Amino acid sequence: MVMQLPNETLHAIFENLSPSSLTVVARASYRFHLVAERVLYTSIVIQESLPRDAPTPRHTHNCASTLLSRPHLAEVVRKFSIRWQTDMGPRDAYLPAVASALHALNAALRTLMTLEQLDLALGLAGTPLDAHAVLNGCAFPALRVFALSGVGRGALSPKLYQGSTTSASLSWFLAHSPTISTLHLLDSYEPLTLPPAALPHLQVFRGSAIAAAGVLPGRPVRLLGLVGHEFITERDLERIARSRSPIRRLDLSLMSVTPLLLRDISRHLGAAVEVLKVKLALRHTLHFALSGISLLAGLSPVLGAFPSLQQLDLSPTSVDGVGRGNALEESALCTTWARACPALRHVVFPSRAEWRRGGGAPDVWVADAGAGATVWTRH
Repeated sequence: MVMQLPNETLHAIFENLSPSSLTVVARASYRFHLVAERVLYTSIVIQESLPRDAPTPRHTHNCASTLLSRPHLAEVVRKFSIRWQTDMGPRDAYLPAVASALHALNAALRTLMTLEQLDLALGLAGTPLDAHAVLNGCAFPALRVFALSGVGRGALSPKLYQGSTTSASLSWFLAHSPTISTLHLLDSYEPLTLPPAALPHLQVFRGSAIAAAGVLPGRPVRLLGLVGHEFITERDLERIARSRSPIRRLDLSLMSVTPLLLRDISRHLGAAVEVLKVKLALRHTLHFALSGISLLAGLSPVLGAFPSLQQLDLSPTSVDGVGRGNALEESALCTTWARACPALRHVVFPSRAEWRRGGGAPDVWVADAGAGATVWTRH
């Protein structure tokens, strides 16, 4: 009975199976193998641990070789994700071991004309490996999501880096990928130069302020996630603020942010931000006499510079020596911040306790910490 089903129906059924189940189904018959294979290669996700004593990415090389030996599979690949986990310390010794896999990967990527999502995290930042080694000759007419990390200088000081810049290769690739709407460049700390017409549909960007300053001007980015250093120049902030659309969601959870830096960011980006997620560096920047969650009281003047802020997420912040926040203290902070920022409706504390403003009086906040709600009213 099953054998009488059309291939389209089998494909719809197989899409709900796990990769391990699909490999079993593929052995049932030649027809099942053809259908299951197409489903398996629609989304390719490879995660490899590459310790120094076994540095060869065999799974990546085998996958690329399979795509090259079976050209019919190229038309079904929509997502391609590779993550290499390398050991800490200098990584130059990895390059001979990964050279063959990178060559095969580049050749395979050139054939994926229907690719919609490409995520490459190669774990080799700080080595002379350039983005050119992976992206040379690649063109993806339907690519919507692109993420690249683990190549080029990364956060290493230019004085200590012996390789060539990767910004030229990356800029060329982005200029020839007009359909990208989501872009993650977590290890790019070099200026990018893009023609004005590049990335016309970009809505989400995550990366360093230096990279953001080259990408955002003139583009409709609504979600910005910054990574890297605690210091951002005024020049970069000014360029970031030239995005064609106002930044509505600002994610600062992948960098330690001082209140002074947050104040500088607010001057350029604060007017339209509705959701702010931030990892605060507290101990050396707020009042030394305060302790625990009371440190957060000093944020009121800064939050006042975000007039449209509706959601404040402080969950990435670590407050030394503090466990779960006291409900009365958290409620008081919510009320204080709401007076400085009247649009505020939702607060997530470092304790991960969530508070929402009630539907009645403006000073009513409801705590939803997972074990029942508590209502606190302050006058």
